[in-house]
Amino acid sequence: MEALRTRRSALCTAILLLTGASPLHALEPSGWLRSQLFATRDSRQQPITSAAGRLRLALDGGDRLRLHLAYDHELLQGGLPADPVAAAALQRPQPTWLDADAPISRRSHLYWHHTLYRGWLAWERGAWRIKLGRQRIAWGSGRIWNPTDRFNPVAPTALEPDWKLGVDALRLEWNGVRDNRALTAVIAPGRAAHGVARKLALRWQQTRGDLDLALTGGAIGRTPIAGIDLTGNLGDGAIRLEWLGEFDHAAGGELILGGDNNWRLPWLAQPLYLAVEYLYHGTPGRPASPDRLTIGSRHQIGASLGYDLTPLWRIDLLAIVDPDHGGSFMAPRLRWSAGDDLELDAIVQLPQGGAFTPLEPLWALRADYFF
Repeated sequence: MEALRTRRSALCTAILLLTGASPLHALEPSGWLRSQLFATRDSRQQPITSAAGRLRLALDGGDRLRLHLAYDHELLQGGLPADPVAAAALQRPQPTWLDADAPISRRSHLYWHHTLYRGWLAWERGAWRIKLGRQRIAWGSGRIWNPTDRFNPVAPTALEPDWKLGVDALRLEWNGVRDNRALTAVIAPGRAAHGVARKLALRWQQTRGDLDLALTGGAIGRTPIAGIDLTGNLGDGAIRLEWLGEFDHAAGGELILGGDNNWRLPWLAQPLYLAVEYLYHGTPGRPASPDRLTIGSRHQIGASLGYDLTPLWRIDLLAIVDPDHGGSFMAPRLRWSAGDDLELDAIVQLPQGGAFTPLEPLWALRADYFF
């Protein structure tokens, strides 16, 4: 079965590469290499050190008919692949409808696999656009949490919150440029074996003056959902409200209230970015799924700060407090733009009790090279 799945994944990738690229012109190749070294504790409370690498090769191009492909090789070695909990998680299929990933080598301290990160075709004509394939559907305006993002939710406590696998879907968009309106419909098939529920969603967006409004409705599996995303200006900053409700027997939902601004303070040479958000979670501890995060408390408060020390050095801090159980999560990061195509990061994650009890302290060094 494993060999069959590997051949099927390789075949799907080859078909996308061959059939997608052939009718298009001016395809632009690009790439990205991420290397990470991190230390933490495993599920047995043993200190471990691991190294992770990701090589991404991408093709992008076309005019009215546009193609985007991104193909990843990922290598994880060290103590994490040997941890039984992590090893079990690595063996689970990706939460996608299409089989487009497969392991290449799996050993006690090494896991190497490849996957199709993105693979879509888009056709545009006038105000209409159709996109088919593995894509990122980024809904929500929150800076720390995004309740209305039910296609690719990623917890702010993740080591790589920028890594979002995407969803295999058909998306139809209409954009009224003159009156700042847009309508989006998304159909994403489900696959029970991968723990993926069918998703149907319709989103209406409207901009009037300084106010952006988006209304969302649809269903995840058999659960109806409805949401609102509201963003407006307050002085030099922005305020936002985002809510999504699930209308099943658990009657769950999430709400955020927040705002952000670049503060110019007399004792700082550069503006200080600050975003503050309050999260209300209607069903804390509800089991997670690929389209739902587990939040272990009803209330959380988060703040995100950023400051440019120099044009090349930047420091960021994410802080989340769990007032229900007295827990906290702190994640400072120092970034150095070492070149036009090279970024280096030092990252620390410090969870403390409450909803963050399952997490372990982590120290990481990261290098991103773009080509």
